[in-house]
Amino acid sequence: MPQPPTPSYKHTRKALRAPVYKSLDADVFTKVWAENSALTARSAKALHSVGVLRHWQEGQVVLSRGQATSTALLLVKGRLRVSVTTPEGEEQLLRWMLPGEISGLSSVFAETTYPADLVAVGTTQVLHIERPRLIDLINRDPAVAVDLLRILGLRINQLFDTLADQGMHSLEQRVWATLERIAKFNSVAVPDGVMLRVSQSDLAQAAMASRQRVNQQLRQFQDQGLIRLGYRNIVLLRTPSRED
Repeated sequence: MPQPPTPSYKHTRKALRAPVYKSLDADVFTKVWAENSALTARSAKALHSVGVLRHWQEGQVVLSRGQATSTALLLVKGRLRVSVTTPEGEEQLLRWMLPGEISGLSSVFAETTYPADLVAVGTTQVLHIERPRLIDLINRDPAVAVDLLRILGLRINQLFDTLADQGMHSLEQRVWATLERIAKFNSVAVPDGVMLRVSQSDLAQAAMASRQRVNQQLRQFQDQGLIRLGYRNIVLLRTPSRED
């Protein structure tokens, strides 16, 4: 996994930039994730033939943590917020689902409950695929089965990445690792870097820290020329050159 900045601020700007841009190419970073995280066009078309399209509005709960479900969900339009609530009642943002991604496979295949809260962000369209139809499709089309296995493998790797991020003791490391993780699946390339579409409140939840502490850390990153803070967005800045 890419290494976040070191805990000490005694390093030079060049030293701080090195681990960041060694792992981040603004034009490639999100493209690779987008190509790998979504189903192939062929698989998506096959699933559309057996699913039912439903519409959800801002804030509606599509699935709740612990809810029994026999339906896989393919996001067609919009975004879905994936989070869990701690025993203390605090929400922890895990990620966003983007169009082309599928969720609920582990719950459907294992016939168990859904592990997180899934909430619509704005107007969304979700294809609901019931377990019997999904299993029948897999039996008839091995290519779809292999594609779904690929997605499950990606989710497992993502889970380990998230656990590794949370295990970091330094707030600086944890915040930076969270920024990189969000950049993979919820960002767009801009002329001077990569823009993450995330609020500081959401980032604080994802990094398991208070908004005030995360804001202080972000301002330190900004002072060092690593990021630019905007309204509900953060830009990971591209270096002028590798030698800067």
